[in-house]
Amino acid sequence: MAVLPRPSVSTPSTVADDVRTVGPVELLPLVTDRLREILITGGDFDDIYRHVLAAPGKRVRARLVLACARLLPDGAAAPRPAAIDLACAMEMLHESSLLHDDICDGSLLRRGAPSVPAAFGVRIAARAGFHMAGTAMQVVAQVLAENQNVFGGIGEAPGVTYADRLSDLSFGQLIETLPPAVDATALRRHYELVAGAKTGTLFRLSCSYGGTAGGADHDRLQALMQYADQLALAFQIMDDVRDIEGGPELGKDACGDLDRRVPTWPVIEWLAVRPGAREMWLSTETASATLQAELVDSGATQAARAVALQATETASAALDIFPSSPARDDLRELLQQVINR
Repeated sequence: MAVLPRPSVSTPSTVADDVRTVGPVELLPLVTDRLREILITGGDFDDIYRHVLAAPGKRVRARLVLACARLLPDGAAAPRPAAIDLACAMEMLHESSLLHDDICDGSLLRRGAPSVPAAFGVRIAARAGFHMAGTAMQVVAQVLAENQNVFGGIGEAPGVTYADRLSDLSFGQLIETLPPAVDATALRRHYELVAGAKTGTLFRLSCSYGGTAGGADHDRLQALMQYADQLALAFQIMDDVRDIEGGPELGKDACGDLDRRVPTWPVIEWLAVRPGAREMWLSTETASATLQAELVDSGATQAARAVALQATETASAALDIFPSSPARDDLRELLQQVINR
């Protein structure tokens, strides 16, 4: 049974048909409209979903789906409404993970507004998160069932992430709370594992479902996995830098990770070069403001930016397997935006 009947449209029938006329970013308003159709149904969570949709974020995962679905204009493509629905599903999975993140972290703000747990309570926020994730998977199942000729080979390409790895999100949340001893090498390995699970899982899913919708073969899907992993690393590092540097565009309280003593990448860089840093980090008497000043003054945030920049360069190179196209340009533009945001 369909999650929701799709409105009839007079737009081209496949993702590839309109690749020269409409860019992925220009399609994002369609994702927002479709999300409202899927989520606002007169149910118990309508108020929460309106609250979430009022501060939509940058729709990075939706953009990944739409761009990856358009990398091969001559490929066998799914209908554009199917790509829109997949983009919605990835955004719903992301939003549901944020609801649960805010519960775990006790966050009061999200994108400059009260977080859902703060505004509606922890219990209903948790229920809404599960409901939204379940709805997302219904949408994915519907798209796959309606486009079996395009998605029939899912799971055949080795190393390509699909919904069977969705539990990696929870794995990332769990292991984030279990950092290793304060050793720079071990912390870097731990950080990359967490970033690959918490941020990378949905980036990989967005690229895999988008790329499959656009007819990408196994080699190209594997290249998209490398792109997604490196984008996730850069994205998470830059989130860490912004959390330390703060600013009105942050949309939440700065230094939250420092308050919780989360060993983010700038912290790892600082621990590796600053004599006495380990003792300062472990001491309960060291204020977060002191750590913030240390991380900025020591050059640790700049060193973290350099690592993020290298990750974006690796991600960009992974796209060389695709022909030149507006969609490939958009994926590379996204890398620049991650670094410059």
